[in-house]
Amino acid sequence: MGCSVEHHVVGDDRGWDPTSDFKGWASRKICHVRDNLWFAYASSQQSVLALKSQEEYENCDVSNPIKPYDGGLDAVPLIEMGDRYFTSGNVEDCQRGMKVHINVLSDGLDNGQSNNFDVVSNGLDNVAKDLGLDLLSDGMEHYITASASDDSMEEGAIKEVIVEGPTSS
Repeated sequence: MGCSVEHHVVGDDRGWDPTSDFKGWASRKICHVRDNLWFAYASSQQSVLALKSQEEYENCDVSNPIKPYDGGLDAVPLIEMGDRYFTSGNVEDCQRGMKVHINVLSDGLDNGQSNNFDVVSNGLDNVAKDLGLDLLSDGMEHYITASASDDSMEEGAIKEVIVEGPTSS
């Protein structure tokens, strides 16, 4: 129980997009400590904010986020049990439902903590596959890239992400 790490792409194949059903997505997910949330979006059009409280979440109060994410493909390691709140950096999108609440459960292990880089780098192959992208590695860094012949890539869409550091594979 809780021994495997899950990598959850928020919004599934649509990613972090205003047309995604985030409430429905969250209702189908069970997240544990050590799992990762992945936010995939066009960084020229969107961002993600981690919020402190349910009140900020419900009111779309983006004035004082815990952490902003604006990289286009962001991994959020779930390192503690409890409620996590995320919203679009655009208040209007938040008010239209572009926000997600996750309740993080225990992973069943004693320490409740994880080596975040290993967890993130080990899951990149699954995330790349879920997003329809290619994963390359030079032994020191992982690269997620879109094929140059991929005509479905929109302007500003994810083209490359680098996670630096030693790999555990």
